[in-house]
Amino acid sequence: MTAAPAIVGQMPPVFVALAGSVRPDWVRIDAIWEKLAREHGSHLRRQSGLEPRRFLAEAFAAARDLDILRAFAIQLVKEDLVAGPDVGGFNEKVEEIVGRSIYGQQSWVNGVFGAVDARLAGRGLLRACDYVCRIDVDGEQVGTGVLVGPVLVATAAHVVLPLTARGADGKPEVAADGTLRAASDSLRRLTLTFGDALDVSPDGGNPARAAGTVAGLHPDWLYWASTPTALEQATSLFDVRDVDGIAMPDGPWDLAVIRLAQPLELPAPPELVREPPGQAFAIHVLHHPHGTQQTGQPMVWSIGKLDEQLGAPPVRYLHDANTLGGSSGAPLFDQRWRIVGVHQAGARVVQDAAEAAGLAAAARNRAVPIRHLCDRLDRMGPPPAEDAPRLTYLQAAVDLTPFPYPVIGRRRTQESLWRGIRPDAPAADRLLIVRGAPGTGKRFTKRLVREYVEAHGGAVVTLDLANVLTDDAASFARRIAGAMSAAMPEPRLDGFTTAPRETRREVAPALGRTWEELARRRAVWLVLEGFAGAALDVPPAVSDVVTSIVRQLGEYPMLRLVLVGWLETPPPGLEKSIEDLLPPTADDIATHFLPPGDKPDEELLALAARLLAEAQAAGLTGYDAAHRVVATITAQLPAAIGGGQ
Repeated sequence: MTAAPAIVGQMPPVFVALAGSVRPDWVRIDAIWEKLAREHGSHLRRQSGLEPRRFLAEAFAAARDLDILRAFAIQLVKEDLVAGPDVGGFNEKVEEIVGRSIYGQQSWVNGVFGAVDARLAGRGLLRACDYVCRIDVDGEQVGTGVLVGPVLVATAAHVVLPLTARGADGKPEVAADGTLRAASDSLRRLTLTFGDALDVSPDGGNPARAAGTVAGLHPDWLYWASTPTALEQATSLFDVRDVDGIAMPDGPWDLAVIRLAQPLELPAPPELVREPPGQAFAIHVLHHPHGTQQTGQPMVWSIGKLDEQLGAPPVRYLHDANTLGGSSGAPLFDQRWRIVGVHQAGARVVQDAAEAAGLAAAARNRAVPIRHLCDRLDRMGPPPAEDAPRLTYLQAAVDLTPFPYPVIGRRRTQESLWRGIRPDAPAADRLLIVRGAPGTGKRFTKRLVREYVEAHGGAVVTLDLANVLTDDAASFARRIAGAMSAAMPEPRLDGFTTAPRETRREVAPALGRTWEELARRRAVWLVLEGFAGAALDVPPAVSDVVTSIVRQLGEYPMLRLVLVGWLETPPPGLEKSIEDLLPPTADDIATHFLPPGDKPDEELLALAARLLAEAQAAGLTGYDAAHRVVATITAQLPAAIGGGQ
């Protein structure tokens, strides 16, 4: 690893050493520290002018004083910000400060398991645990689920089968392609809880069960489900090797996808493996078994091997990891903590009989290959943008009044951001041009973008053009790169740095390549604001750089661009990227109190319209009037509002 820059001033060597072990991906480091610092009251920020390594060393020292050093270190390791060979030394330095953890990992392995780096495997396990949830129906634990998209959770379809629509005969309604739909009263009966696990108590005592986090569900919660076969539902007759009637592309697959109302604050979902190795390989199952208990157990970890694949291509897998009732829907991870399948069932009667006859190989559990879920989601696409997860309050804007600061309207902005979050988003979805008259929330855009994107695990860089009035094309490009704490290679110029040709051919491509390298295959958002300030005349060279980046956006898939106040005409095909802001309406105010996808009823809409008219009659306009109305409704309808958050 290259030597870190010297950190000047008096600083304990251990903090300097910790800072030197971290990769200099400052946007990601900022995002991790910002969340912890905000939660624990630290005001230390790199943007205050500290040299980056000095800032990081001071952040480690501040984390020690706030008793969050272990949490800070864990997040850096989980985000791959500590180089592989340095993880061990990094951990030793952390333990030198906070002491050795009493938590230990244990597992029993067989010949299928190859040796793996223990700390790397442990890091993958901790990250994988964040994706797994307990599924309850009517207050009883029935299965396990796993996050497979920002707002999508996969499980076995038979776990949620009691919540699906029924025909006159009382049986589930099954469409021609074997899919299911949710019953009208099912939303209130379903609960998904993430983080239900035993953990070491803060005082080092006996392990305690964490409360977990209940995820909000979208009103149209069942995104897709494929029924199990009739034999798979007849547990007393179930033969794990029977795949009659299961075929490409419609299965049936015994898979379901549940839609959340909001993304969880987690890194990107785990990788899904369509084509695992053909021979037996080691697997890890994270699940919530209940056996005969109604409440279920906290998350447990089973280890086994996937040793048989049924069908060509495989339509079911067989594995020998220990499971119980309630394990259905659990993810099967390979040794790199990638998902290869979803646990389905194990037939006790048939397997017991086979074992009694001496057929030990028959004792297997059954799973569905994850590729069939991938294929279906590829055809369906992501949830529609109009159902995008929506921020209703900014939780990080502590300098704004009131706090938390309500987000009123801006549905289209959030829908655009939601489309751009997709890893494979096309250029048209990676550009947002925000325009509007004063008082329509234009300057609020950067705050909304930052909190929305960071809530989904993304990173944001902002730059105000009021600071670039003397820049030429190359210096403006260097300023953008500098906002990510990077040095951009000097473009090859002939001296005419403001010439559009030089900008288009040299400056913009150099900036784009630098951005892609810094992003490291992770989408990063650039917000440029201040194009239409009253006293601001953006230099032509700066405009040329922005125009060139917009035209070349398709060549840089990691770049997301938000232009606040940009009045140029975008290239053909990007016209829909423009959003013209308008003052908030009564509908915007009423919708603020509802989950994504819901529409306000006539009573709430009439109340918002009446209060808005009263505020305007009192001389308030725009968001000043809207904020008064939101505060009034909040005070009048606490129960209704609490149900909508």
